[in-house]
Formats: sequence, C-alpha cells, structure tokens
Amino acid sequence: MAQTFARSWSVIGRTSILYTDSFIFISGFLASHGLFRELRRDKKINVWGNFLSRYLRFTPSLAAVILFCTYIMDHLGSGPQWNLVVKRHSDICQTNMWRNFLFIHNYFGFEEMCLTHTHQLAVDMQLYLVAPFFVYLLWSRRWLGLGSLILLGAYSTHLRYTVAYNRKLSTVVYFGTTVSQLYETGNFSYTLPAHRATVYLIGVAARFVIRETKPSLSLSKVQLLIGWSVAVAVGALAMCGPHHMSSPSYEYSPQEAALYNALSPILWGAFLGWITFADSIGHAGIIGRILSWKGFTIFSRICYAVYLTQFPVFFYNVGTRRSADYYSPHLLFEFGEVVAIILLSVILTLLVDLPFQEVKTILWNRD
Repeated sequence: MAQTFARSWSVIGRTSILYTDSFIFISGFLASHGLFRELRRDKKINVWGNFLSRYLRFTPSLAAVILFCTYIMDHLGSGPQWNLVVKRHSDICQTNMWRNFLFIHNYFGFEEMCLTHTHQLAVDMQLYLVAPFFVYLLWSRRWLGLGSLILLGAYSTHLRYTVAYNRKLSTVVYFGTTVSQLYETGNFSYTLPAHRATVYLIGVAARFVIRETKPSLSLSKVQLLIGWSVAVAVGALAMCGPHHMSSPSYEYSPQEAALYNALSPILWGAFLGWITFADSIGHAGIIGRILSWKGFTIFSRICYAVYLTQFPVFFYNVGTRRSADYYSPHLLFEFGEVVAIILLSVILTLLVDLPFQEVKTILWNRD
C-alpha cells in the first residue's frame, strides 16, 4: 500500500482540501445568488430570516445523526476497535454536542469534536453570516464591495501562509506526514472560517461578475481559448503541483507548505470561477453538459444526507473489523459500503429532512 501511494498520481488524494474548497466556493456562489435575488425583489436583506431559514435547513438532519451516533449506534456492534472508534465518539458527543447545535464546534479542535466531519457545516454557517454585508456592498457600491472582497481575501491568504509557516503545518498529506501534524493543520487552519474565506469570497465575486456581465458580454474564440487555457493551467497547478510530495524521499519544507496553503484556494477558486462563468455564457462545452446532467437533480435530494451518514458508516465498519485484510485498490471504493450510505441517506431524507423542510415552508408561507 505504501508503494502504491508513493506514486505521483496519489496527489489527487493528497490535495483533498481542494474538494472541500469546491464545496465552499459553491456555497458562496449560491448564497450571493439568493441574496442578490432578494435585493432585486425587496431592496433589502432580511438577515435574521435568512439565518433562521439556513439553521432550520441544516439542523434537523444533523441532530438526528448526532443523537443516533450518541445513544443508539454504540449498542449496535462490537469489535477490537469499537471502543476506540465508536464508543469514544459517542462519549465525546454526549459532552459536546451542544457545540454542533450552535455551529461553533470547529473552534474546539478535532480531538474533542462531535462528528468531526461536520466541521464544514460550522465553517459554512459562519461564512454565511458575513455574506449579506459583502453582497449589499456589491449591490449598492460595487467598487467598495469589490475592494472589500479583495482586502478580506488577501488577509485570509496572509493568515494561511503565516500560520502554516510558523506552526509547520501542511494541507497536503505528504508522504511521511504525522497524525499530530494533520490534527494541528485542521485545528489551526483548515477548520477556521477566516482561513477558508478566500475561496468563499471568490464564489461571491463570481456570482457578481456573472450578474453584471452576462446580458451584454460576448467573447471571441481567441479570448475563450486563453480563458480556458489559463483556467486549466491554474487548476492543474493547484491539484498536481505538489506531486513530488508523494515520494518517500520528500523532506518537509515549511515555506513550500505555507505557499501551497496560501495560494491553492486562489488558484482552485479561479478555476471553478471560470468554469461557472463560461457555462453561464454558454461556452463550457462538454464540461457544461456534464454539470447540467439531469441525474444531479436526483442526487441533490439526498446529497446532504450522504454527507452526514458516510462517516458513521466508516466508523461502524472499522469498529466491527475483526481481522486484518490484504491491501487491494478496490478497497478504496467498497460497493457494499457505498450502497449502505445511499440507503441510509434515502431513509434520513424521507424520515427527517423532507418533513422538516415542509414544516419550514409552512411556517414561512404563514409569515
């Protein structure tokens, strides 16, 4: 297994932070989309109403999974690592689940976090709280708004570089990295909204640019070729630039790690921003057709539940494992595990998510 993952291609997993950066970019884009629409309709933003709507969107399914993992899952199995993986997380959730319900659990470290994978929800919620301010500035005073986005993005970039360099962190899972270093990277950079703000603001800016330019903009073939060439280059640099870190002979460099932590969200955000922009003007080609596939409409109904249920399934399978196994590449994608996640996600969506969204709709319509 070590020899397999020492090859350069493994960088697509070692730079996995880019996948969550994609999530944050989309969140910033969609948040600004809704806020701009509200401004166009009402000439104001109902900050409290938007926050409450988002809280009610996130919390019911999150609460159901937390309560299941805390009080029920602990009694559903056993194994050599059950106490380490399942029982320990159950104990942590009994003490600290209140942090999840307030969406502040990302500030307390991975070691004492209930359902560690949900830190992304807290980051997203906290970034959403500042989105109305920037969207309103862009709507009312565009240059001041753009300047504010650039300044905050630059400050976020400075934070990522400084903290990564001083604390010797790395968002690339390089060959030989330690678990303690991964925890420190998560606690002091990866889970903090101030560090993740850059790519979120790029998403906000992308929606603003599309709003301002789409009706009148027409690009020539040369301009489109240049745009796509630059976008693919910076996207490839963000994902594959640290390929040498896969080598067993790689020696950690604080400056190199800090530069990647600082610049990769900008490069990846620019790549995603161009794809979104090009698709909005009808020049995304095959990528646009793939992203417009109707099947995504079906998956979007359960994707939040998939996000919530996958780690409990992983923990259960690890906790109940009673023997060592031989390594095989197919273990990275276990069919049975995927089926279990999909089934549990459908159940969670039907029993919790959709009913509570219907309740929210009724309350909003009554108001």
